[in-house]
Amino acid sequence: MRTYLTRTWVNPKLVHGESKIHYDGVLTTAPIKAGEKLMEFGGQKITGKEAEDQEKYRVRSVWIVEDGMYLALPTSDTAPSLDENLNHSCDANAWLADDVTLVARRDIAAGEEVTLDQGTWNFDVSEYTVEAEDCTCGSPDCRVRLTENDWKLPVVRERYRGHFHPYVQKMIDAG
Repeated sequence: MRTYLTRTWVNPKLVHGESKIHYDGVLTTAPIKAGEKLMEFGGQKITGKEAEDQEKYRVRSVWIVEDGMYLALPTSDTAPSLDENLNHSCDANAWLADDVTLVARRDIAAGEEVTLDQGTWNFDVSEYTVEAEDCTCGSPDCRVRLTENDWKLPVVRERYRGHFHPYVQKMIDAG
């Protein structure tokens, strides 16, 4: 059985800052090399039912680790957690190395915002999803609308090949 960090580990070159994408973001204070570890998500291991309890768990800290199991910070933990400020981009500069490790997809300049494409980890197993939101990433490759089925798009699969959350990768492999 895998053990996880109790809190997210964050590269010391990352800080909370103002985002051009969505209010708060994660910015770099120094250059980051492609492949450099940025974060390792952590929290209490909880069930999906527990993850729905917004009075008990911080909703922006919830991260899937396996079928029906998540990591989350309890609301009693009031210390800032930088992973809660990580924003989406349709051409993200970071991607997943495994279920909890975020690494740089390419070199990232000092002062640049660190982003992760929701299509690599946010999923719905159904064909259609009610949950859709406007994208504000500003990338030339912007998909305009984000859904929990973006992992099914050929452009997303090609761009992030080999760097999807393992749970999403299983669904891709299953066809």
